[in-house]
Amino acid sequence: MKDKLVVVATIVAHEGKEDQVRDALLTLVPIAQGEPGFVQYDLHQSNERPGEFLFYEIWDDERSLDVHNNTPSMKAFGEKYGQFFKSVKLEKYRRVS
Repeated sequence: MKDKLVVVATIVAHEGKEDQVRDALLTLVPIAQGEPGFVQYDLHQSNERPGEFLFYEIWDDERSLDVHNNTPSMKAFGEKYGQFFKSVKLEKYRRVS
């Protein structure tokens, strides 16, 4: 597990779009679970900021993440729901212990 790619993706919804963003993001979980290189893909919603969502992801490697990000379903998702996002931030980590 130490050599896997850890990704933290933070998505902030436009005000008033929190429910639509949560429901849309939930549709990504089963899609990711079936992709090559998938290890973990968990969606969280902030207790203090209900419009802020966090994906904690683990992939086999950078290539697996690239495949995930460029699937037709991810591209269609962005086109359909991107307008509801105020911001998206993606950070990559490696496990050190």
